[in-house]
Amino acid sequence: MSDTVIRVENLGKRYRIGKAQEKADTFVGQIGQLLRAPIDNFKRLRGLSNFDKEDETVFWALRDINFEVKRGEVLGIIGHNGAGKSTLLKILSRITEPTTGSVRVKGRISALLEVGTGFHPELTGRENIYMNGTILGMTKKEIDCKLDEIVDFSGVEKHIDTPVKFYSSGMKVRLGFAVAAHLEPEILVIDEVLAVGDVEFQRKCLGKMEDVSRSGRTVLFVSHNMGAVRSLCKRGMVLDHGKVSFLGDVEKAVKAYTEKLSSYNFHNEKKWSIEDAPG
Repeated sequence: MSDTVIRVENLGKRYRIGKAQEKADTFVGQIGQLLRAPIDNFKRLRGLSNFDKEDETVFWALRDINFEVKRGEVLGIIGHNGAGKSTLLKILSRITEPTTGSVRVKGRISALLEVGTGFHPELTGRENIYMNGTILGMTKKEIDCKLDEIVDFSGVEKHIDTPVKFYSSGMKVRLGFAVAAHLEPEILVIDEVLAVGDVEFQRKCLGKMEDVSRSGRTVLFVSHNMGAVRSLCKRGMVLDHGKVSFLGDVEKAVKAYTEKLSSYNFHNEKKWSIEDAPG
């Protein structure tokens, strides 16, 4: 792979859309469900045997994804809601497996994908720092050296020995980013961290990601903040309904995305007659 730390080839992720079983709200109904359980379970097992069959219940979240990322690169990944961005990051972070294709990653990955991801709610902030460091293969001594820096960056000093389940969403994101960025992974994966937190925290995050890149580590950055994507990334990838519609210079990527977004808004614009207009 030489200088390439991530190589994705012909990647696809498929889900089969099912219908959740409604729970009976009466005693008689619950007895009926209990009696039908063996038949329902048999139908589910038969459905699993036909998982590869293409029909109206199949949904491809990603399809035919191909790209490479070099060491020290910051790649911006942009796209509309439901484009497949989070699914892609989960596959790269080994949280979920692809349906087709291959992913080769060189180095340790630290990811902040959702509020509270990677935290055990019953453990304190301090305990979660050590747990995450251990998962990354760090020794206690190595984590000790980073602890003060992580706590200071997160701004949760007064609550570091409080169970994380009592943290606000903003506190979880601040600590989560601090842990992900300061435990020195070779690859840092960040999904919409700038959507939570104040302007000062957003500025600190962008600065830290720049530091990570300058140190020769790689960053994958998903955001709807085009200004942040422009300032942080040199290359951008646009996902559109599970496929790569553009991969290249970040300015061109942002332009392609905003033009596509404008076309969506134009086609979805509703025309009102004077009589039917709201208000």
